[in-house]
Amino acid sequence: MTAATPLLRNRAFLSLLSLGALNSTGRWLEMLVIAIFVFERTRSPFLVASMLMLRLLPMAMFGLFGGVLAHRFQRWWILRFASTSIVVVAFGLYGLADAELLNIWHVGIASFISGMVWSMDFPVRRTLMSDIAGPHRVSNAMSLDIVAGASTRTLGPVLGGVLYQSLGMASAFALCGVLYALGLVILLAQKQRAAEATTANLAIRKSLGQGWQAMGKSPSLPGILAVTIVFNLWGFPFVSMVPVFAQEVLHLDAAATGLFVSIEGAGALLGALGLSIFARTEQARYLYVGAVILYCVMTFGFAVNSWVPLAGALLLAVGLVSAAFGSMQSALVLMNAPTGMERQMMGILSLCIGTAPLGLLHIGTMADWFGTPTACAITAAEGMVAMLLVLWRWPDLLSEQPLREV
Repeated sequence: MTAATPLLRNRAFLSLLSLGALNSTGRWLEMLVIAIFVFERTRSPFLVASMLMLRLLPMAMFGLFGGVLAHRFQRWWILRFASTSIVVVAFGLYGLADAELLNIWHVGIASFISGMVWSMDFPVRRTLMSDIAGPHRVSNAMSLDIVAGASTRTLGPVLGGVLYQSLGMASAFALCGVLYALGLVILLAQKQRAAEATTANLAIRKSLGQGWQAMGKSPSLPGILAVTIVFNLWGFPFVSMVPVFAQEVLHLDAAATGLFVSIEGAGALLGALGLSIFARTEQARYLYVGAVILYCVMTFGFAVNSWVPLAGALLLAVGLVSAAFGSMQSALVLMNAPTGMERQMMGILSLCIGTAPLGLLHIGTMADWFGTPTACAITAAEGMVAMLLVLWRWPDLLSEQPLREV
């Protein structure tokens, strides 16, 4: 395949796209089931948020090293190891649930291990996709990945809620294991690319240092990464409260909760499809910044409302703008990274995404203290203020994205 080959006809790109879709379906299914299980057992929004916090904690602890791993080792083999790990974890949860031995600490450990695998997605799978696409098609590649991921955010919660309600939790974890196993099969079928360059003799400390130095040479990257931090501290944690809100405020059962949570994924899918058709690379910064601001506005509106149809409409809007953020985040980092430092920058991006556990701790604690709606409203307001400060510090974020020369 040449660089001019359409992405959807490139076998390696399709393998990575399919892997992401299968893993994402399992991930969203698993997150919904764990949230329902923990809330039914404990009635604690904080513990529900803690499960997602454990899933994202590896981003903070190891995200930066993910970029180094992607530079030092064959990335296809890293993905194979990661996929094998989550297959084992998923079927382990199935076995415990089927034997009625599953406890909160089991799902906590499983969430952390799954999070370690998730933390490899940005610096490994997405840099491989970027390499295949090339500089002028990287935004298209990321948009296609977001389209695939957004469709799973609709499918995963629906499957999880229906299975939990009708067949029990064990069946949901069994399906997770099957989905992850299919992803592993796709990876094993992909031929190893022996020509992939590595830097095995480069010290980790030196590689990380080069990444930080390279970031300082870009006038835009610090601001782009600051927006990611704002979203993960005050935006994304809202997702952990949606199942709690559905059960605690809207009084929905497990199946209805899964359907309700999937509305956000449906919005993300619509947004991603629209972006893949109409968005231009030059608009990337506007879409990225505007998405975070609108996300905070929509989640604030969601928090102060208890009418199911309006809550659903606002959740759909949240999904729409989250697609813009997700599509542009990796693309902007890759387009603004100094040449040859893309993997290190994706590792630093993973580290910034790893700030989400602090946001989850914040929203979960407030939800236990003041109630879920109040906690969501406060974090949304804080996010709006934080975005104003970021734009004051980096006003060039409200400008067109320059096209990178090749």
